[in-house]
Amino acid sequence: MSAVGQEEPKGGAGAWWMVAVLFAMYVFSWLDRLILSMLVTPLKADLGISDVQVSMITSTSFAIFYALFGLPLGWAADRWPRRWIIFGGVIVWASATIACGYARSFEGLLAGRILVGAGEAALLPAAYSLIADGFPRDRLATASAVFQMAGKVGSATAFGFGGLAIAYATAHESVSLPFHGPAQPWQLVMMMVGLPGFLLAFLVFTFKEPARRGVAKAAVAKGAMGSFLRDNAKLVSLMLIGTSALAICGYSMTNWVPTFIERRYGMAPASYGLWLSAMNILAAASLAVSGGIVDRLYRRGMNDAHLRFYSWLIGALFPVVVFTFFAPTVWIFLICYGIVQFITVPFMVYIAAVVGLLAPSDIRARLLAMFLFVFTILGLGAGPAIVALITDHILHDESRIGTSMAIVVIGGAAIAFVSFRLALSSLASAVARNRSA
Repeated sequence: MSAVGQEEPKGGAGAWWMVAVLFAMYVFSWLDRLILSMLVTPLKADLGISDVQVSMITSTSFAIFYALFGLPLGWAADRWPRRWIIFGGVIVWASATIACGYARSFEGLLAGRILVGAGEAALLPAAYSLIADGFPRDRLATASAVFQMAGKVGSATAFGFGGLAIAYATAHESVSLPFHGPAQPWQLVMMMVGLPGFLLAFLVFTFKEPARRGVAKAAVAKGAMGSFLRDNAKLVSLMLIGTSALAICGYSMTNWVPTFIERRYGMAPASYGLWLSAMNILAAASLAVSGGIVDRLYRRGMNDAHLRFYSWLIGALFPVVVFTFFAPTVWIFLICYGIVQFITVPFMVYIAAVVGLLAPSDIRARLLAMFLFVFTILGLGAGPAIVALITDHILHDESRIGTSMAIVVIGGAAIAFVSFRLALSSLASAVARNRSA
């Protein structure tokens, strides 16, 4: 375990460089996980798979192993140097993404995606734990928001770079690769997006690991996790429900919006990729703004600022959520899609900030891994699959995928709003106890 520190960190240039490195890694993790969502059409044609099998490759298999490996890797990040945990994870997921390019069957691609999920599970618990130890409490939401922006920048990169990479790979589909032979365009794309990870992994050693602060006393350390969950059972439960509902919304859109645009509006990836990229950049910018607002409200004494502000945001934008998937033109849809992401994107920012405020450092990564486990299984694992099941087995019409997504996203946003409102009193009292202590 790293050295224990009790002084409030200053969050200076070194801490922001750490965030920048973690940001870059998170961008490429999203690029690696999302690029397949733009390759659905060639994948189905080459491998002869169904929408349900596509959801298994793009989301469900990844999600299950991302969640499962997150628990032991969160435990490891609470005990051992977090930089080494992240380094190993980046090497694994970069190698696995390249391996996906060598797959020649559904089963081979599925195995590669499982390893991508296992490798990427190392990043978030360790990264948010590092950020919580590197910044003062009244700047945690801002620092977490800046880091979480990488998720949308990664989405933007996937959609923007993905369209260009697909066009490039299609123009070079006859290329023959070592140990592979002639590669399909989608295989070449997977290899292209996996390679930068090997360079990124070593950047983790360019910053100093911050000292852990707020570590539980040795006499109670063994029971610290259970004690925290018992003391905050209502708050944790409601936050899990709300974030899982929003994860279902967000991951369903991330996985199926490219296909929805192709089926509903007849646009090809090269045409819509840059527009989706722009909408994701807009959503990323909103994170920094909302994080700054929450920190300001917290400094002014609003103990439940993180969830109160989030519930305000969901309530204000709910009419747009209802309208989005019935937009008459692709341009109106893209505008609505960008706005809806203001509420489906930031949930991890607020969870990480609340955990950073309330939890001691030696259980923080495990708590974050627990949250990641639940909303990854329900969000990424079940969300896109629910959309596919509604489309294939209830509506029986793949052109109605927008209706399936509307059902999932509207329902998820409503559940999240109710959960966060119910959690306000519990969060306020927990933060008040922490401040007085």
